[in-house]
Amino acid sequence: MSDGRPHRNCEARIDLGAIRANYEQACRLAPDSRAIAVVKADGYGHGAVDVTRALGHAAPAFAVGILDEGLQLRDAGITEPVLVLEGVNGSASLRCAAEHGFWLVVHDERQLHDLEAVRLPAPVAVWLKIDTGMHRLGLAPDAARGALDRLRRMPNCAGTPVACTHLATSDEPGSALARRQVELFDRCIDGMDVPTSIANSGAILALPDTHRDWNRPGYMLYGGSPFAGEAPSDRGLKPAMTLVSEIIAIRDVPRGEGVGYGQRWTAPGTRRIATVAIGYADGYPRHAPDGTPTLVRGRVAPLAGTVSMDLVSIDVSDIDDAAPGDEVVLWGPDLPVDTVARAAGTIGYELLTGVSMRVPRRYFGTAD
Repeated sequence: MSDGRPHRNCEARIDLGAIRANYEQACRLAPDSRAIAVVKADGYGHGAVDVTRALGHAAPAFAVGILDEGLQLRDAGITEPVLVLEGVNGSASLRCAAEHGFWLVVHDERQLHDLEAVRLPAPVAVWLKIDTGMHRLGLAPDAARGALDRLRRMPNCAGTPVACTHLATSDEPGSALARRQVELFDRCIDGMDVPTSIANSGAILALPDTHRDWNRPGYMLYGGSPFAGEAPSDRGLKPAMTLVSEIIAIRDVPRGEGVGYGQRWTAPGTRRIATVAIGYADGYPRHAPDGTPTLVRGRVAPLAGTVSMDLVSIDVSDIDDAAPGDEVVLWGPDLPVDTVARAAGTIGYELLTGVSMRVPRRYFGTAD
């Protein structure tokens, strides 16, 4: 039986104060908009329940990806409005959403028809998604007016529907596609007198003309920059997660000898190699190449060899005082997750959401 104590010094430290500060930054950048805090994918790996509680009444509403994520918040006693970004399909899911007071995105004709046909215990607030160029979800632009008129007449639709769209290139400042999407969206809803929502994190940070009635900060809440080559601090953001583990062994590896599965990395001379208690079962990317940075005693210790399920190897030859028991930072404020992601050929979103449940989350920076 577990004694409730961690026995492996690998953890994700979550700074809830940083998340609140990032939310406040999103609000400062768009003072005439309301910001719906996106906590899908378990709060981008940070813990949706804890993030939602930390933001509390500062956020007028929260957004999740799927219905089950919303139910997790309700089961935790969270009563604030929750928007389900993928919407739901079928009468049973619609009734469940209505019973729990969820707001729903409607993005296709099937969902519109289901909402018209079902008998609900209470009407639901609806956001109508329009496909302006992402070509993933959303009604065609020429169908938007008719759909908004139908929603206005539906007894199952509470209040005035919100018209929304999603930008495909908001992380590319100066994108011509983003401009075309905004222009098309505005033409679609011209004269419709409905609340609107366009801006995700990238657009909140760099496209002020997309700031509408509702903005949808997601990645920026957790201190990540959507823009390649930028540090979070460049946009006034504070990374919220520090992923750490510890050195559990150190050995000298002679020149020409390899390390790890497949012996991908070989020592160019005698090198001091440390083994760290973290691996792809914890969410550290298996595809991370040699040279991916980690930090030991505040100094860079590059990855050396293939990431395995429970362990990685790093080169501490230039850190003379490195020793077993030393903390290793995989990413955090001094080593942004986006830096690690670029080295590994991915994006910070994937790394944050991929931290597995066997890694304990330890929270600090709680509300006063």
